[in-house]
Amino acid sequence: MVVVDVAVDAVDDADDFVHPIFQRAPGEDGGTDTSRLYRYQAEVAAQACLAMLTRDEIEYVVCEWHEDFVIAFKDGAVELVSVKHRQYHRTLWNVGDLCKDGGLAHLFNSWRACGSADNVRLRLTTNGALNTSKGNAAALARMCGPDPEVTAGVDAMARTVAQYFLRIRWKQPYPHIPVVTETKKMADIVIPDGFVATIKRFLSVLHIDYKSVPSSRFITDHNLQQLLRPAILALELDHVDDEATYRRIVERIEQANRGEGERGQLAEYIATPSRVLHNVQMQQRIARRTLYPHTVREEFVYREFTVPTFSPGRLPMVAPGGANLRKKLVRGHVPDDEVAHAESLRSAWYVAWAEHRSGLPGDSSDLANMRLEVLDTAFDCRADAQSETAEGSPYGARMNRLLRQRLTPEAMSATLPFKINGKHLRGLAYQLCDDCDYYFSDVFDVSEGEAS
Repeated sequence: MVVVDVAVDAVDDADDFVHPIFQRAPGEDGGTDTSRLYRYQAEVAAQACLAMLTRDEIEYVVCEWHEDFVIAFKDGAVELVSVKHRQYHRTLWNVGDLCKDGGLAHLFNSWRACGSADNVRLRLTTNGALNTSKGNAAALARMCGPDPEVTAGVDAMARTVAQYFLRIRWKQPYPHIPVVTETKKMADIVIPDGFVATIKRFLSVLHIDYKSVPSSRFITDHNLQQLLRPAILALELDHVDDEATYRRIVERIEQANRGEGERGQLAEYIATPSRVLHNVQMQQRIARRTLYPHTVREEFVYREFTVPTFSPGRLPMVAPGGANLRKKLVRGHVPDDEVAHAESLRSAWYVAWAEHRSGLPGDSSDLANMRLEVLDTAFDCRADAQSETAEGSPYGARMNRLLRQRLTPEAMSATLPFKINGKHLRGLAYQLCDDCDYYFSDVFDVSEGEAS
């Protein structure tokens, strides 16, 4: 069994890791699709990106790499996806059309470029109907996949596909399709030994997705109704502008699709003596084309509204802990009423995080990013409070007032998977203080007796 190795090398951030399949640069694609068809491609890719919001098995999506996009799964599998839009006035797809214009030859070449690894799957997505005559495109679709609906006639179909690929190779530079002598009749093409068996393996990892695939006229509405709005409900997000959010997500995919124009050849990448350097450059290029669940969530657009500190109908509760915060505020000479208010805000943050976090793995990175920004702001406030206070005098009260002024959602570049207000941010700041990440005075031993 050949499998693309997905062992993670030593990396500082899990998001920096990419499957080795993406360390191989695909060959040039000379397609001349119009901007309208590129938009359709982006909207099909949006289906996979939106699925990441509610499906834990998808790890990330890479746009325009080997094929129109690639879906990477947490179990180590990857799926190369080719998207083909078919206008209504065009005839039904037949086997020959699927091989050439439908992109099956391109998919085959990409699969072979990836070493025909057993954890690489393939998918052709098209809105075009398939010819249902005997032995034609619909029959081919039913012969695909690890558990095909139809097994009779697979050998004959594989021979037909092999001959189409070999004929396409006469005009198209697909290095992983063998070159054979040109003939006038396709039936006279001599198939190299073992090539039909390779085609049968190709069909076993291929899925032709054509049933109920929306056209360019209807895909936006389909994605909104069937994917984005259910995801918003599942994530329990409020005040989301779904149409603006969808536009932002598609635009983000289009940006990833554009990337940079240059694509190195696979053979050159493997053969170059400086392939380690190329590997770094390759990963940087792939990173610009990659979308994670948190990347998609960052594109959410919220309607303007006043964010309540506590959700309607929910009673406030007291967060666990708080002793360290109280001691630090008292040591910093923060007034008693402000100390009590700080404890209330810490509880407000505790309730908001417990109620509204998405529950997806990206929560931890979202919180880590916000935590860094809040701490940076706290440290700046402390430095400014010290500089504005006579040497040796308590500065905690001044620092607390600066936190109130500066800890606002608008001032933060990091985002969370739900809307917050300034009180939530200060509550997070007070929680970090309770966790002993910073002080409102010189550092002291918080295990001392209870502050009064």
